[in-house]
Amino acid sequence: MKIGSINRRTLAQLVLLAWAGSLAWLARREFGKDESETIAEATVRLNPEAHFYAVKAGGAQIGYASLTIDTMPTGFRLSEVMALDVPEADSTRRVTRRTDLVLTRSLRLRSFMRTVTGGGLFEEFAGTIEGDTLLRMSERDSRDHPAEEWTVRILGDVVLPEVLPYRLAFGKRLEVGRTVTASVLDLTTGTIGRVEFSATAESTFVVADSAIEQRTTRRWMPVSYDTVKAWRIEHAAIGTPVVNWVDENGGLVFTEAALGVRLERSAFELVSFNYRVALDRQGAAGHRAVPGMTSVLDAGLTPDTGRAASFRIESEPVERFLLPRVAWLAGGRQATAGQVVRIGEATRERTDSGKTGFLDPAEALRPVAAVVAAAARAAVDSAAPPADVARELVEWVQRSIRRDSSKAAAILPARVLADGRAGAEGMVALFVDLARSRGLRARTVSGVLVAGNKGYGHVWAEVMVDGGWLAVDPTFGQVPASPALVRTMIGGSSRAIDLVPILGAASFAPAER
Repeated sequence: MKIGSINRRTLAQLVLLAWAGSLAWLARREFGKDESETIAEATVRLNPEAHFYAVKAGGAQIGYASLTIDTMPTGFRLSEVMALDVPEADSTRRVTRRTDLVLTRSLRLRSFMRTVTGGGLFEEFAGTIEGDTLLRMSERDSRDHPAEEWTVRILGDVVLPEVLPYRLAFGKRLEVGRTVTASVLDLTTGTIGRVEFSATAESTFVVADSAIEQRTTRRWMPVSYDTVKAWRIEHAAIGTPVVNWVDENGGLVFTEAALGVRLERSAFELVSFNYRVALDRQGAAGHRAVPGMTSVLDAGLTPDTGRAASFRIESEPVERFLLPRVAWLAGGRQATAGQVVRIGEATRERTDSGKTGFLDPAEALRPVAAVVAAAARAAVDSAAPPADVARELVEWVQRSIRRDSSKAAAILPARVLADGRAGAEGMVALFVDLARSRGLRARTVSGVLVAGNKGYGHVWAEVMVDGGWLAVDPTFGQVPASPALVRTMIGGSSRAIDLVPILGAASFAPAER
């Protein structure tokens, strides 16, 4: 009896030990595994889906957007589309930016393609990751011309801002208080920088998920709603403070930039059909008031020159903490205090900013074409002081390249040289490559020209001279560039599709000094 009792007790202990051991093994297996393996297992539940968004500047809709996930045999395709209706003459023209991403099962980036089209405009930027260390990229500024190609070595994994919420969700890291730092590929500059993403809150959204047309008014009305739990993610991946609210699968519910537009998820008919009817009835008057909708060249303006200027920037975001404390605009010749930005001359290079990745030079990854380097050697003596080299190159571009405001104007420097004409984007791109070939640190910047309390999109350049950024404007031959130019982005262009998302809800007015 005693022996049998001992055997039963021993057997029970052995069973408990085995059970505990299996739990420990499971815990080690689950929490010690590589994140890519965790995501790959979790994305089994990531089904094809499409979400639609109203794009709003202030309280007015100015376009629409969509985000689509499709399954593939070896992974997923994520497609993001933003369409803006840009004022032109007495009507509008639609400009569309489409980004297609190919992802692995673990949501690692394999390739991307971004195109911008509309009204004769065509731009394409594409890339493929080969192995884990090489990024092969290409760029075109016309359907009729070949792409320029180059390669860049990368270290480790890189992501795009559109993908990271999915990786947080399926990597089981979508929780309040969690902060993640990732290497983010910036498709406006082709550069890679470290960006911090923080989950700071969770809430519930009520979203219209279907609609029906009312025959009497021809308007679509919501039929049913979906209650969506979402997490708030704060980041500055596009160069400005942004809030994304994402659902449990990483899908975007709501997003807003500090000075820019809001994207609100809703049913397709509400964000598309109703918006089109309203635009046809009301016209483009409201769109013209949006900062960055009209470029300096399209408006026929010439920036004023002067010593310094100050502007007060106002905005009324839904997310109150995004109220314009515009310190993130400081750097180069710009200084900020509260809601005021002061534009001066070149200043010492800043290294104490939390946004160093956007204030330091976005080094152009595309190599300088041989024909551009030859033009630079013929245009200026590299032995001259940097300030003189910069000025001579600005004047050379002004003399050699005719301004062309057409949407099909060349952008890539070699083609600008061949055509002998370009818009602001092409003239600045040419200048930057000329300066780089002469040993100067130079970068493209963009923002608005403030004139008559309105902001007109423009693009210019900054050159490192004597430890400070000197702003120059090759389009108008100005050294230094006009102090009425407020820089809001490193890289970018004067096009609405680049500028409006980050400053379309702002207002600019001269500040009392």
